[in-house]
Amino acid sequence: MTASHATSGVAPLLTAEEVEVRLPGFHLGPVELAVAAGEYLVLVGPSGVGKTVLLEALLGWHPLAAGAVRLDGRELSETAPGARGIAYVPQELGLLPHLGVEENLLWGVACRGERPDPALLVRLTEVLDLGPLLGRRSVRTLSRGEQQRVALGRALLTRPRLLMLDEPCAALDPHRRREFQRLLRRLHRESGLTALHITHDREEAFLLGDRIGILLDGRLRQLAPPRTLYDRPADPAVAAFLAPENLWPAVVVGETDGGGCRVRLQDHPLELVAAAEPAGGRCLVGIRPEEVMLLHPDRPLRPQVAANVVEAVVAELLLLDGRVEVTLAAGPLPPISVRLPVCAADDLGLAVGNPVRASLKPRSIFLLAAEAAVEVAL
Repeated sequence: MTASHATSGVAPLLTAEEVEVRLPGFHLGPVELAVAAGEYLVLVGPSGVGKTVLLEALLGWHPLAAGAVRLDGRELSETAPGARGIAYVPQELGLLPHLGVEENLLWGVACRGERPDPALLVRLTEVLDLGPLLGRRSVRTLSRGEQQRVALGRALLTRPRLLMLDEPCAALDPHRRREFQRLLRRLHRESGLTALHITHDREEAFLLGDRIGILLDGRLRQLAPPRTLYDRPADPAVAAFLAPENLWPAVVVGETDGGGCRVRLQDHPLELVAAAEPAGGRCLVGIRPEEVMLLHPDRPLRPQVAANVVEAVVAELLLLDGRVEVTLAAGPLPPISVRLPVCAADDLGLAVGNPVRASLKPRSIFLLAAEAAVEVAL
């Protein structure tokens, strides 16, 4: 079966309706959330914003100060925990140190007094590469990545209707992390599993999520497909979390013939053309570092990059695993951050102190409303 990536028109499997949780020194919510059957939904945010608290509230582990959690349209409490069909893989994994690997793998179905589906056991053993591990007498002899695979296999062997994952990749080294992320993506696409996954890793969220929710300060600030988040962050807090570079307070000074507008940076002598609709008088203007195009200073400009060209000097170059992060100094203007592949930087002959032109393409510029801009400006 193939996973469906559409959520419209599908009855939600799990919903949070104005959910609030009050703990000593922390308030979560209100949160509105719906997880559709077959969806891989990722909640992302920095540490301490309430991701695990929300997940535990959806499991029924925290008393709600307000709101309701529903499974199949019914209050969660109306369905016995063993009948909910929810499997949870916590950060600590919950493997039992006194049991061997195979016993841990089968523990979930054994708790139900059931035997594992033989075909599913064979399939999971193959996909998760568990065969070489099954004879181990203790899970303590496994690496963290191996323990992750056993915990995931144990959860999937119960054939859950909903799989909940709490930072499943956080403790893995970068190579193993990407490998495990690809495994989760493959399992979702091949089996159509429904998953609610929380992480602090933005790349992980974009790699896996059919939809992504941004959780900040105990509130769900935006929930949307990845491309919508990328193109149209809802407010400065979301924009700053996803890409804090190149966000500047500005004022709309006019409209363009094509339905866009002209904006002037609030504290700097730069006017930009944006393809976006005007966001009122005062606004926040932003462009992601990978959307800034660097141009050779001596070559003629093509029409598609001729607008919003800034003369600058390379102030800093950072090599980051196949990418180059460039900081441009543009006289009285704010620093401009640029992200590009190493080969592109080499083709341009970038070096600290070199002159360069940067095109801030109008279609790549986004605007946020005035009241939002005040937060960032302060």
